[in-house]
Amino acid sequence: KRANVLFAVELDRRWAADGVRGYAVHPGVVIGTNLNNRPEDQAAYREQGLLDEEGRPVIDPAVGKKTAAQGAATIVFAAASPLLDGIGGVYLKDCEVSVVDGADRPLTADSIPAEAHPDSVDPEAARRLWELTERMLAR
Repeated sequence: KRANVLFAVELDRRWAADGVRGYAVHPGVVIGTNLNNRPEDQAAYREQGLLDEEGRPVIDPAVGKKTAAQGAATIVFAAASPLLDGIGGVYLKDCEVSVVDGADRPLTADSIPAEAHPDSVDPEAARRLWELTERMLAR
């Protein structure tokens, strides 16, 4: 996930002047689509509180558990919101730009950080990752 944010930072640096903006988007945890409907995963999803005992998705947007439509909202926000005019290279969650916060928080099914870690938006790290990726792809 951190690499996705770093790529957005560097993409934005490279192409913002041409009108191409980079965003890293967190849709939340979306359960109940065909993308994550494998029977062998159901027990783990129940254990994590993502499915109830009947196998239905647990929807609780306050802790990041969303419907497909709720998860798509931040992606649509990134693509179309005039609120982002002139802004790029940022991490978006819940239809807003996440603040940068250095606190380390565990990632659990009930706790998805809303903040971006400072390392995720470090321009020098973003440049290095981009250049490393270019070298690897050139092989």
